[in-house]
Amino acid sequence: MRRYSTGALTETQHAIQEQIYQENLKYDYVIIGTGMAALTVGALLAHAGYRICMLEAHDKPGGYAHTFFMNDFHFCAQVHYIWGCAPGQPIYEFLKHIGLEEEIKFVPYDPNGYDHMVMPDGKRIKVPYGFDNVINNIEAAYPGQRQSLTNFFSVLDKLSAGISALPTTHTKWWKTLSDAFKFAPLIKYKNKTLQNVYDECQVSKEAQAILNANTGDLMCPPEKLSILAFHGLFKGYNSGAYYPEKHYKFFIEHLAKFISEQKGCHIFYETEVTKIIKKNSLIAHLETKDGKIFNASNYICNMDPQKASYMIGRNEFPKLDLPLLSYEYSPSSIIVYLGIKDIDLRDYGFGNHNIWHLEQWDINQAWKDISVNCYDKPWVFFSTPTLHTSHPGVAPEGCQILEVGTSANYDFFKKLYDQNPCEYRKQKRILANRLIQIATKYIPDLEKHIALKVVGTPVTNEAYCYAPYGTCYGSNMTPQNMGLNRLKMKTPWKNFYWCNSSSGFAGIYGTTITGIDLYGQLTGDHFYNYDLSPTTDEAIQYAKTRNLCKV
Repeated sequence: MRRYSTGALTETQHAIQEQIYQENLKYDYVIIGTGMAALTVGALLAHAGYRICMLEAHDKPGGYAHTFFMNDFHFCAQVHYIWGCAPGQPIYEFLKHIGLEEEIKFVPYDPNGYDHMVMPDGKRIKVPYGFDNVINNIEAAYPGQRQSLTNFFSVLDKLSAGISALPTTHTKWWKTLSDAFKFAPLIKYKNKTLQNVYDECQVSKEAQAILNANTGDLMCPPEKLSILAFHGLFKGYNSGAYYPEKHYKFFIEHLAKFISEQKGCHIFYETEVTKIIKKNSLIAHLETKDGKIFNASNYICNMDPQKASYMIGRNEFPKLDLPLLSYEYSPSSIIVYLGIKDIDLRDYGFGNHNIWHLEQWDINQAWKDISVNCYDKPWVFFSTPTLHTSHPGVAPEGCQILEVGTSANYDFFKKLYDQNPCEYRKQKRILANRLIQIATKYIPDLEKHIALKVVGTPVTNEAYCYAPYGTCYGSNMTPQNMGLNRLKMKTPWKNFYWCNSSSGFAGIYGTTITGIDLYGQLTGDHFYNYDLSPTTDEAIQYAKTRNLCKV
């Protein structure tokens, strides 16, 4: 039994689920898992009148976006900020389509600096919305950067133009032909890393460090990270970084509640799928750990595709599919979740922004050091959920939340966990204390104000989110796993579909798009028109003029 739970189901809740199961209901879709991609496609299908059943191994919905609680503090497991929440953008339009855009709202981070990058020399550089503003802030801190940064952001703009020109359901054939020249940058850069482009544009070490700091959002160092993946991340946040007005707890649980309230739709918790049974060209049924059998006309897999492929049988897949199902996983993380009392974090430089802290200029080296458990000079991320919105409900009155994270070596922690639990707990404490030590550079007497400390390691990720190897994002976002090399939603079975971060894109924005796209393919309802999404300037203007909560 795990030492902590997020609120395991009661006997009454189990009895209700058992009663529903005994009714032997007929479903149009059974969905394995309740991560963001699953909640998106599930909510859309349920809203459209389809009977869906979702099977969740955990006792909470949301995958990495689920919220766990301890001693009246509520922590989102991994997600901190997202983009795509302005009118006309995917997350907003998804919620609008199912009628929840007024109930689930988002507030933007500080437009003048949604990320604060603290450099090894002690300088703090704010990353504001808009490429030109980013260049100005970097130039002010480290003069002589303007031309190289202009060249670098020009590459990102060309990639944006290429992606925008890609054909969609709504694109006319003649427009695709006329925009064909815009695809050239995508072809040129499809196999390049972020570091390749830095070198090409002669970006200085100082500017690289500022832009590199939030590569932790993708859990991949610049020398391995696909420039296409970085483009999506940086362009997205730089057009508007957001936090749910009522926190991730309400966002995720309200989506799950919406699904459960639709006629003929149910979510079964603590119901782990252990077998996927096929018959000829179809998936016949699913079997769960407790011996239940679930049938439907169609099946959607939010579970990690590699893990699911072994349940089906790797020998059942065409040989051409196996390379796509053999991807390298993204690295894992460690997060120290802190409940803080008797101080206001705003007095110490925290606020409606994140802080990325670097101890050395070369973040590639920092990643290499961490991979061998050396945390002498790591990169560190600070998040303050209670300062992003004035809405209560995640911390006791008068208290705040501070989360401190970085990457971590799964193999190291897993071996200790399996072979020497006492040493595992010891090493977890040592690393947590190292991260807290770095936090004391901002809050000298921090330890006096810690009301609660919870530490999540790669093993925690695997246990609670069923993430193989504790991976944060499924397939690693290297050039080898992007573009045509990325798994798609279709499988060899006519009624079985992938819908997760590895078959689409990672993060809340990416998995929401994945769910929207699958829903469109399944139903023909392509409600989201990429051609009508706001321009970057329009999205930035919305974020700037949106009334910020006083927190």
